[in-house]
Amino acid sequence: MDKLEQFISENLELFDDNEPVEGHFDRFEEKLDQQHAESGAPFDKYFLLKIAAGLLILLAVSVYIFDFAANRLSKKFIGENHSSVESSEIQDAIHYYDDAASAKLGQINKLACCGQDTRKIYSMASDELKSLNANSEELQKAMIMNPDERIQAAIIQNHQMKEKVMNELVGQMKRK
Repeated sequence: MDKLEQFISENLELFDDNEPVEGHFDRFEEKLDQQHAESGAPFDKYFLLKIAAGLLILLAVSVYIFDFAANRLSKKFIGENHSSVESSEIQDAIHYYDDAASAKLGQINKLACCGQDTRKIYSMASDELKSLNANSEELQKAMIMNPDERIQAAIIQNHQMKEKVMNELVGQMKRK
């Protein structure tokens, strides 16, 4: 008989017992608690992956909605600027600078995709565009009343200022 069989036959009463020794379950539970405390990860990794996937979907949807709203807003700004200025050269210049400002507004949206800075920067850009659009409307009303080359130049400068303001905001965002 080899050593294992001899050990089993000598300690047969220990092997035939169906119930574990008293306190076994408590000791086992304590060991499990210690393992969880030592690992420091009470969450399941799949649970964390689910949270990450949910946040990623939420981020993608919010960027899409924000981009959609920005495009709609920029089209609104462009639509407000169309007035009855006679010269096609002036109209072309106005369209050029408005398109450039709209493109920069789109860049602002992409650079500041998330967070409170987005609202602040977008609000700042929106306020500046509204102010410049109001100035442009006043100049265009003055142009209707009194067609003058100086007023035309002021209208073009106002639209150039839109592009410069947007360029400055994009530059600031890229520096950050």
